[in-house]
Amino acid sequence: MSAMGQSQPAHVLVYVHDPMCSWCYGFGPTWEALKSRLPKDLPVVSILGGLAADSAEPMPAEMVEHLKATWERIAAVCGVPFDLSYWNQTPPPPRTTFISCRAVIAAERIAGQGEAFGKRIQEAYYQEAQNVWDADVLTALAVQFGFREAAFVEALHAGETRQLHEEQMALAERLQVEGYPTLLFIADGEGYPIAIRHGDADVMATNILDLLAEPND
Repeated sequence: MSAMGQSQPAHVLVYVHDPMCSWCYGFGPTWEALKSRLPKDLPVVSILGGLAADSAEPMPAEMVEHLKATWERIAAVCGVPFDLSYWNQTPPPPRTTFISCRAVIAAERIAGQGEAFGKRIQEAYYQEAQNVWDADVLTALAVQFGFREAAFVEALHAGETRQLHEEQMALAERLQVEGYPTLLFIADGEGYPIAIRHGDADVMATNILDLLAEPND
């Protein structure tokens, strides 16, 4: 999936997410199933939002408990695995996600592998309790993924990568995105929200196909 550029076709499905958004991770299996049900010629565009800006401050204890409970709820609702030992760190991890978004953009810039590397970040975070808000951890994952270390480090910290993320966040704001994950069907410049239904790709696909079938004014 690519980020939205200046010129877009009449119909576009826009997916707005953050690799460190636990509901985005939970939505992953449904998202893959949904894409398999859509026409191959429907463009799908990925936009990196961002839950939490860069920070090194440990999370308050109440935030840790809230997020741990959220993971447990998502595991029950979506059937995806979590390693809850992540929350046993002392001091608690910071509340920050922007760097993981920039890592996805860096992977896309290097080799068009943003989506695949985003999945690897999710696996490392949710299933392996890795600190994917740490640049060194992200770099190690990138090397294991197959990127050259120097190339990834340069792309991760590049001003252009940061600018691209800022542009994508600004676009998400213009699209009035209020949470992640968000799906929007764009038809001739008009946006139509697609309700997120965890585990129900068929209904979501029907909603999108109905919009595709509507005649243009």
